[in-house]
Amino acid sequence: MKRIILKYWTIELLTGFVLYVAYRITIMDTTAADDGLLATIADILDIVLNLAFSLLYLAAILLCSFTVFLNSVRRIRENYLLSWLSFSGAPILLIAFLIISLLINSHHFTGSVMSNLLIFSLLYTCITTILFIQFRKKYTAQNHSAKTSF
Repeated sequence: MKRIILKYWTIELLTGFVLYVAYRITIMDTTAADDGLLATIADILDIVLNLAFSLLYLAAILLCSFTVFLNSVRRIRENYLLSWLSFSGAPILLIAFLIISLLINSHHFTGSVMSNLLIFSLLYTCITTILFIQFRKKYTAQNHSAKTSF
């Protein structure tokens, strides 16, 4: 069972890293700034903001991927809801936080940075849910074959 959990953790981690790279490519702004000191400072602040959001996204993906190891505990693995929460619970909490932040502070953000973060977080949650469904099928098949072999 530990091998299966490690396999799904690796898949989730690699998927998260691919989404992180895609997010970084998406938020890169290649437009040149106007001439002047104020425009240069605004561009530097925009780069720092984008870097902070992307590092926050990477940290969230790493944290969310480690929750898969909770399936090593038999009581969690056997309970469908707890097992699903170990796969997709943390990403759903992240999405809820992002939606609330976006609704409360919508006047502070232009929308592109936070909406991109929200879109990629939704993609990550969908992928973790698909991985959970595959994990449950494999776990059920393995558990069923172990019961019938006795």
